[in-house]
Amino acid sequence: MKTRLLVICALASFLAACASNPLEVTISRCPAVAIVGDTGTLTRFEGEGRNTDDVLFTASISDVSVSCDEDDDVTSAIGFYVSAQSERQVSNEVITLPYFVVVLKDNSEVVTKRIFDVTLRFDENGYAVSREVLSQYIPTIEQARRYNYELLIGFQLSVDDVAFNMER
Repeated sequence: MKTRLLVICALASFLAACASNPLEVTISRCPAVAIVGDTGTLTRFEGEGRNTDDVLFTASISDVSVSCDEDDDVTSAIGFYVSAQSERQVSNEVITLPYFVVVLKDNSEVVTKRIFDVTLRFDENGYAVSREVLSQYIPTIEQARRYNYELLIGFQLSVDDVAFNMER
């Protein structure tokens, strides 16, 4: 009897802790954010060669985060890191890399595409990093409810850059 009472009390405590509805769905009007496939990495080569011995540096976009404020409108702050690593002697060298941000509506319609530059300075260990923060604004909550928005981020790559990334 004592064991049975203990099991009932434990079950009641467990159910009380789960008082919220687990099937409740909250719809966010904040845009989804993603790095586009093979555009999250950029490799630059020294000279005309395009093999691993000729790599000057490799840069990448990582740690994408988003914070969002939904009120009468929707404002999102998108943050991410752009970093580069070099095995060569590039200490204190500065590079500028182009990246894009595309606003996509309903998974197919490009609303805007903007190209930005990020400037990186290599330290004595051949490493460089920059934290980028961008804002996205949807003027009305009704507009945000009507469409699904996405923000896509990536490096602005040449055809050769894309081919290298796909071969890798």
